[in-house]
Amino acid sequence: MRRSRARNTGVESAATPFVAFLDEDDLCLPGRLERQRAALDAHPDAVLSYGQVITVDAGGRTVAAETARLADGFARLAASGSTYAAIASLGGPLYTSATMVRRDGFLAAGGFDSAFDAHEDLDLYLRLARTLAIVPCPGGPVTAYRVHGGNTPSEALYRGTLALTEKHLPGLHGADRRAILERRIDALWGLGDFAQGRREALAAAASEPTLLLHPRFARRLLGLSLPRRILETRR
Repeated sequence: MRRSRARNTGVESAATPFVAFLDEDDLCLPGRLERQRAALDAHPDAVLSYGQVITVDAGGRTVAAETARLADGFARLAASGSTYAAIASLGGPLYTSATMVRRDGFLAAGGFDSAFDAHEDLDLYLRLARTLAIVPCPGGPVTAYRVHGGNTPSEALYRGTLALTEKHLPGLHGADRRAILERRIDALWGLGDFAQGRREALAAAASEPTLLLHPRFARRLLGLSLPRRILETRR
């Protein structure tokens, strides 16, 4: 059974109005449930509360650099208002093990898409953000996220990104569309599919010229113009 199906089954079976997720290799920090419930109570229009995480290694030791990077991303996402475009661009700080949802809202949205092997969580957050509020949980980390050899590999995440962008691009406009296009080009770069990445980056720039004002996209487009032998050393 895919993990999304297992999670959906768990939410369907729950008898409570709120459900918090926690993967088996992560750790719930003290006070998490009360704080996330309070965040949702303070925002009756919100369907999901997301919290900050600390990153630990297989032995439980804090990975300081990654924890600091995610704390910065969390702060930026919270400051953005957690919009669709912001989540598409800054979705990294959103971890399933640090989320709590309203059960009814989760089920009404269809839960996790079991067609995805990776980024089924990001797909859900984006679908929810289209019509409902998503709010940060204040007060520091709520979960310890464990990094180890069994985490989803980068290639699977990149391929999951491509599947996600194919699902979401139709019908998108403005900042939402630009954020998804930018994420798609990043995935093609990460997979080393430079020829396809070059074609799609040029097409994206033609259809959404303001993407050229985004430093990350501009760097990708410039980089994709380099010879492949150079690109292989820059990935």
